[in-house]
Amino acid sequence: APSAMIKDKFFDRVNYLQVLEKRIGSLKEGYRQNIAIIGEENVGKTSIVIKFLDKFCDPRVITLFLEVRPESLEGFARRFIAVLLYNFLINSGIPLKEDLDYLIEKSSKYIPKTTEKINSILNALSHRKKINIFSDIFSLPESIHQETGKFTVIFLDEFHCLENIEVKDLYRQWSKLLTLQKNTLYVIISSMPFKARFILSKQLSLLFGNFEVVNIEPFDIYTSSRYLEQRLPALKLEPGLKDFIINFTGGYPLYLELICDALIKPDISADLAGILE
Repeated sequence: APSAMIKDKFFDRVNYLQVLEKRIGSLKEGYRQNIAIIGEENVGKTSIVIKFLDKFCDPRVITLFLEVRPESLEGFARRFIAVLLYNFLINSGIPLKEDLDYLIEKSSKYIPKTTEKINSILNALSHRKKINIFSDIFSLPESIHQETGKFTVIFLDEFHCLENIEVKDLYRQWSKLLTLQKNTLYVIISSMPFKARFILSKQLSLLFGNFEVVNIEPFDIYTSSRYLEQRLPALKLEPGLKDFIINFTGGYPLYLELICDALIKPDISADLAGILE
């Protein structure tokens, strides 16, 4: 029978999930190692992170997943703060709403100093004051740690897009934070390997706070073959056809999934059976 991982179409990738598990475990023990997840588009980077977050549960760790997109600094700040507070409150038993003012109000009795900082950030942004706002936003998890002892893991998808948000001295500010923050772990994700490596080697090359680079590769031939067998057990693919699909998709999980979805459709399966006869 297909495994539970097949039901949600996620397959294998155990080694990458273990890296995240290990690094977050180490964070709680006082050793922080930031991670850069790099790979071509559609190779499954975000799927790995979403799968990890789906299973992850630790009352001592707040997780914050944010897709970085071109927007104003205020728009980014509001999204960052909303997701941070929502995930901070998630185990509190309070009914949650995706409304920033509501989340700030509900958080204020648990983390008054942090919510005070949040209000001053939002106030500064509404008055178009942007000096050090980036640092202030990314310092909020450390403020939460001081008030509650909780750690934060920040996942930034397509992190290189931060360059599109108007932040002066972006990397200088971020480098300083990375060196100082001991209770916040960054997992940055990029579909632009060359650009990401340039940023890591030139802009964020630090003595402390360096990033462990995790290169996400497509499935190898063996894994691709196992994937096809488990997704298409009824089709009993001929070795030649299986090899063709593996080569055609290059082992990219998304393309394998699309082909499997198409082959599972009854009319296509019947056509395929006719061809193979």
